[in-house]
Amino acid sequence: MKTLPSGRQAVLSCSLLLCSSLAVSAPAVPSVMLLFDPAGRADNAINQSASDGLDRAVRDSGIAFGSNAVIDSDDALAQIRDAAKSNSVVIAVGGVSVGALTKTAKEFPNVKFIGVDSLPSGLNTAGLRFREHEGGFLAGALAGKVTSTQILGVVGAGNDPVTTKYRAGFMAGVKFVCAKCTVLSANVTKPNDMFGANTLTKGLFAKGADIVLAAAGSSSRGVVSAATTVECLNLKTLPKGVTFRSDVFKDVPRSGDYKDTCKGDSRPVFAIGTESNMNRYGDTDVDPTTLNHTLTSIIKRADNAVYAILSDIAAGRPWRPGERGFALQNGGIELSVEKTNRALITPQMEKDLTKIQKLVTDGVIKVPVQ
Repeated sequence: MKTLPSGRQAVLSCSLLLCSSLAVSAPAVPSVMLLFDPAGRADNAINQSASDGLDRAVRDSGIAFGSNAVIDSDDALAQIRDAAKSNSVVIAVGGVSVGALTKTAKEFPNVKFIGVDSLPSGLNTAGLRFREHEGGFLAGALAGKVTSTQILGVVGAGNDPVTTKYRAGFMAGVKFVCAKCTVLSANVTKPNDMFGANTLTKGLFAKGADIVLAAAGSSSRGVVSAATTVECLNLKTLPKGVTFRSDVFKDVPRSGDYKDTCKGDSRPVFAIGTESNMNRYGDTDVDPTTLNHTLTSIIKRADNAVYAILSDIAAGRPWRPGERGFALQNGGIELSVEKTNRALITPQMEKDLTKIQKLVTDGVIKVPVQ
């Protein structure tokens, strides 16, 4: 989707006859400004997903739109206030904008303000929030089933609420299937620190972890890059007391480079992506039939959430302020299985995950949030 300068709108045209008909029989076409958090649209995470949802709504509902990225909370306030002057809907991604949404909503009571991954307050506001811990639980159950060392890891962003939910769910999922497994944790200390995430992940691999959850927001790509660099653990270099207990992926074809690097008694290492589909970043040889170092990704379907609320607005459905939750049950959270990790996820694994997911959606399993 093209990013437009402030104050300009992309509007889908229509014939005079059709426009006249719409004016009588349909709600006014909304004008939407989408503001990304500082990571920007092309973050391969929640900003990109929210943008995809807006694109779908534009195609289906003919809304007018614009987009931009904020720098910080002060810039968010300025941009949200400016957007409210010429738009009927303002959407902002991430916690950096939540205070600005709440404040500006009081100043513009006839404008709808929507937070993605945040919950602003006010009768003209709504928050699209996700049950990341449910996705973390499924990913943890998968990791606990296939780990070769019974040591897993999480690289997060400290006490960030989203990291906290991913970590809590992942740890609970691991323990649900593997009581003897250990989950190690490390945290980056600043945003957009892929180098730091890479270094921390390598440190967890050195301690015997063979699967690491990338729950560090915009730093998460560093976890995947560490997995593609390290590639495997070798029995000779495992820490004292750590040994290989299984070899689930022994029949998955390896690339030539992998075979050169990982000789002797070794096991592959993996990352698990979050927010968006990071599977392709673990593919070291552009061959989906060989071993990929991203086991799976927990996808937060911000695209579905943004599309759903904009479709409601475009159709003139009653406005519902407050939180709108998206989870495993309603297509808000899912584990990614596609061509790049298909060789890793067997049909039996999928069946097992489907059963576990049903236990969660039916309320039999209560997944912790922290």
